[in-house]
Amino acid sequence: MKTQIPRSEQIVRVAIKLLSEGGIAALTTKNLAKAVGVTEPALYRHFSSKLDILVAILDHFEKHMRALFEKGIDGEVAVLDQIEMVYNRVFKSFSAQPALASVVFSEELFRHDKRLSEQVARIMDTVEGRILNLLSSKKGRTECRNDVPAKDLTRVVMGSLRFIVTRWRLGNYEFDLEKEGTAFWQSLRRMIAAPAK
Repeated sequence: MKTQIPRSEQIVRVAIKLLSEGGIAALTTKNLAKAVGVTEPALYRHFSSKLDILVAILDHFEKHMRALFEKGIDGEVAVLDQIEMVYNRVFKSFSAQPALASVVFSEELFRHDKRLSEQVARIMDTVEGRILNLLSSKKGRTECRNDVPAKDLTRVVMGSLRFIVTRWRLGNYEFDLEKEGTAFWQSLRRMIAAPAK
């Protein structure tokens, strides 16, 4: 028997899809209610405003990213292997949910509201902080290049991931994101690994 998802989660998923297909202009309560199959007043039983729906979308992504970092990460595993696990999980996750990638990497959707822009900044800071902690740890400084600041290595990792996902989105999802991402990671790994002695 198929498990029914809570209505609020269904609303968030449909809102992500609408945003991904038509941008912020497509996310009206009328369009959302129609796509979910409820009346507009029914939406307000779950969310008091469109802003609250956008906050819920960002909350959904923040939990999702936290899970990608926490699942199976082990301090005994090499730092680059840990980053590779997260990198591959992100590509796999976005391949399965292209709409989520479309919304998440469109910060311009959220920049006009302070509450939303602060939430996006917090998510980015969290992801950056997780990678930075790995790269700046004693283990990270040994396994990775230490002639480049860990903060700069972190930005290279984050920026390259974003670039690949953005190209995939703008190319209408025509290439295999997981395959392309995995291949690029191998090159990036060689660039940031400590030189062999």
